[in-house]
Amino acid sequence: MKPSKSDAPFLFQKGNIHALPIIHYNMEMASQVRLAIENLKPDCIAVELAETMSLQLLHAASRLPDISLVLTYDKDHSPVYYLCEPCDAAFEGLRSALENNIRAYCIDLDVDYYPDVREHLPDPYAIQRIGLKHYYEIYQKSAPASHHVKSQVDQDRELYMAKRLKELSFSYDRILYIVGMSHLDSVLKLMDKGSFPQLHHAERDIVEICALTEESTREVLAEYGWISSQYETMRQEQIELKKKNAQESLHLPVFPPDRQKLIYRLYKEAAEKYTQNTGNDFPGYNMRNIMKFVRNYALVNQQLMPDLFQILSSAKGCVDHNYAYEVWELATTYPYHKNVDNLPELDLSIEDVWGHSKIIRFHLKQPGRKSNLFQRRPDKSKFKFHPPGPFSICSYPPEDIIIENFGDFLKKKGTQILTEEASKTIPFTSSIEDGIDTKETIRHWHEKKLYVKAKGKPPGGVGSIVIIFNEDQPEEGKAYNEGYPWKTTWLGEHKQESDMAFYATSMSANVVGPGISRCEYGGFMMSYPPRRMFDIWSDPDYSECRTKAETLLMAAIDYSIQPIIVYVAAKPPRTFIKSFAKRYGKKVVFIPIGQLSPVTLNKLRVFHVLDGYDKRHIADEYIY
Repeated sequence: MKPSKSDAPFLFQKGNIHALPIIHYNMEMASQVRLAIENLKPDCIAVELAETMSLQLLHAASRLPDISLVLTYDKDHSPVYYLCEPCDAAFEGLRSALENNIRAYCIDLDVDYYPDVREHLPDPYAIQRIGLKHYYEIYQKSAPASHHVKSQVDQDRELYMAKRLKELSFSYDRILYIVGMSHLDSVLKLMDKGSFPQLHHAERDIVEICALTEESTREVLAEYGWISSQYETMRQEQIELKKKNAQESLHLPVFPPDRQKLIYRLYKEAAEKYTQNTGNDFPGYNMRNIMKFVRNYALVNQQLMPDLFQILSSAKGCVDHNYAYEVWELATTYPYHKNVDNLPELDLSIEDVWGHSKIIRFHLKQPGRKSNLFQRRPDKSKFKFHPPGPFSICSYPPEDIIIENFGDFLKKKGTQILTEEASKTIPFTSSIEDGIDTKETIRHWHEKKLYVKAKGKPPGGVGSIVIIFNEDQPEEGKAYNEGYPWKTTWLGEHKQESDMAFYATSMSANVVGPGISRCEYGGFMMSYPPRRMFDIWSDPDYSECRTKAETLLMAAIDYSIQPIIVYVAAKPPRTFIKSFAKRYGKKVVFIPIGQLSPVTLNKLRVFHVLDGYDKRHIADEYIY
């Protein structure tokens, strides 16, 4: 056996038989089958599927991209399922044969009670980078010694496939043989035998083809709906371009599809739906955190690419349950479910087809059980927002409490950061201070001394807090559409509230009730104590600031009566602003926004404006 020197270097050739080693139910393998057929142009395709069910399996392949299930029963009347989906390499072979008028044969021996063998395989995504030939070589090296001791059932199957391949080789000049990796070497060697024993198929009284319900399609596909549908879309685009003789077109889609890019697109499109359905923003650091987390999650499980459970767990952990649900809904949707020929539909669970599975739960915000008794949000098109003057607008008190509490949290966090920066490790003398420093003690073990931690003292309290969600500045080479045009300053109503300056979306852009508008912060600044702040947006002292974020930070430094200013943003402030603060004996403590809870930030970012104090007693009927 040697690698073929034809246009398909990933095939193994023996006479007029070109063998393609595969793993079932995998997009990368299905892509290799399609590429092999295009390059080899065989006059016969043989696949590793039960010969007794050839008609039903070919029928199932002809229904693709609709999902089919070939159902039969063993001697104990237990159901046996053959799942036909686009990303299965064997069914891709049958389907392509039907589309190109190539003779196709199922040549495997039909057996009962086949053992559930689960091999430890290298991640098939490696085929995308190193090719199938090198992948197969790695598979052979990594297979355990017990892999070569095969059961009697596998030996019978390999003998039968070798016999059928030899018979086909007398009738066809170029045969493409699609076979599992564990059987390839043995089947090609067994073809040299001069005679074969008589082997018999298992008896099948009932063999029928069925469809799946839409709910089952979400669960039982080996390649979840997003991967299968993207593969199908790219496959159809390739076929259309071939019909138009446009192979040299610059718009030729990339084939085979790259799983890594498909997962990124899944997260990106789910983020758009998440923003649309919840009103929460999806900042860029969320995507960075997810992609890094899901990569590491896959690597610790010795995978190159994550499975669906890892994809969903990463979305839930890095953002929230609502976003994970949007990812699940998009990932499991399969748009090609039609059943136009009205086959009987089976409602199967993942346990029915694949056995034990992991469970992931989503805890979404839902309306109350009595919500149908009161319509909380009527048609907002009837409402207007007409504040009589700039001093009549006011905030919604429950949101004020949330944001003030978060401000207290940031004060403590900023103080803690400076305290840790000022801490030091000293030799133990008469007091253990704030505890023993184990690492430093071990490092100086030869000195026979204990080292203890001594916390430093912060230079003072926190006087101002700045949080920047979006800097809202123009990007180089792009037209600038201001996303947060409303800039204003609010004074605290009582001693428990701070003065506040912010920039946000327009107060009339999203009216949700009579005189009630939903807005979104781009950034805000809070300063303590209240009722001291002028309108910073018209103050000439800040006219040289480059961005709205810098204006807020400069004002925070000016109005702070304490030496510490906490600054939360995606990137630290310019050195010039730090020097400005130092000139007045103050210090800016930078906290990356990615370190804070995205769920909490989403709650803070959205706020409501009322066009008068009289709206506060009805606001809770429209705000949720």
